Amino acid sequence: MRTLGIGCALLAAVIGLTACAGTSKLSAVDQAVVRDADLYAIDRIEKNFHKSMSMQDIDLMMSLWAPNATATFGPGKTATGKREIRAWWKKSKAFLPTTHWISDTPAYKVRATANGDRGTLTFECHFIDVDKQNHIIPTAADIEVAKVNGHWLITRLIAGSAPKLGASGS
Repeated sequence: MRTLGIGCALLAAVIGLTACAGTSKLSAVDQAVVRDADLYAIDRIEKNFHKSMSMQDIDLMMSLWAPNATATFGPGKTATGKREIRAWWKKSKAFLPTTHWISDTPAYKVRATANGDRGTLTFECHFIDVDKQNHIIPTAADIEVAKVNGHWLITRLIAGSAPKLGASGS
């Protein structure tokens, strides 16, 4: 019985050391795979961001935010923490029950970076009013993201305006 206990302890030590050594020295291919997976997860934030507004799904929107995130929606309009951010979104026109918008972003206007557990995400939001069948002034977002408990989340958002379709540069 004592031999079994010592054997299990040695096995656990070898597995622990192997796991530690493996994580610090990933091959170039493995590093590229991890980076691609991170960029994919960050890109999913953009897709779910727009899906949440199109569907007016506040819970989906809030699932994208870190607990202590900040969101700046204009000069002097910064919300801190998920409670304040949720309250801001609930009052925004995009989430009003009388608003029927589709929120989309052109794929070529999405930019994402990943560096370890931190990254960035930049995109434009193009809103289409379904009832009036017209395009509404687009907005833009510069976002910082971080991997929190294994999930990529928004830590900081700064919203702004974007050029209207047909304007130079769009």
